[in-house]
Amino acid sequence: MTNLFPVPSTDKVFSNRFRIHPVEGDHMEPGLSERRDYVLLMPVQTYCCEGIYLFDLVPGGRGTLLRVQNILGGKVLLKSDNPAYSTERIMTRAEFEEVVLAYVVADIKVRDVMVLQQLCQDS
Repeated sequence: MTNLFPVPSTDKVFSNRFRIHPVEGDHMEPGLSERRDYVLLMPVQTYCCEGIYLFDLVPGGRGTLLRVQNILGGKVLLKSDNPAYSTERIMTRAEFEEVVLAYVVADIKVRDVMVLQQLCQDS
């Protein structure tokens, strides 16, 4: 019988270019759930494209995930997906570069929290 779950080599799993980060805060609800989902981050220092980014907006915080859209005049619009947060923030590219930490490359949706918690306790 074929091994359905082959173990990949560690050089393919671990990378200095990507980080897995838990979703913290409810800014991206309902798409990304706090303390349930994760995101695959690529550390960046500049704007690369529209999408979701991790920002250092609160001193001592763990980062805030926000959707970013390009707008006219070389500026970007930061906003939450959660309708409870109606505040949108416009920044210049220079202001953006002062607070950006990473770009979200992929969402990791946890389907079974109980299994994940058990695996974390066993390791």
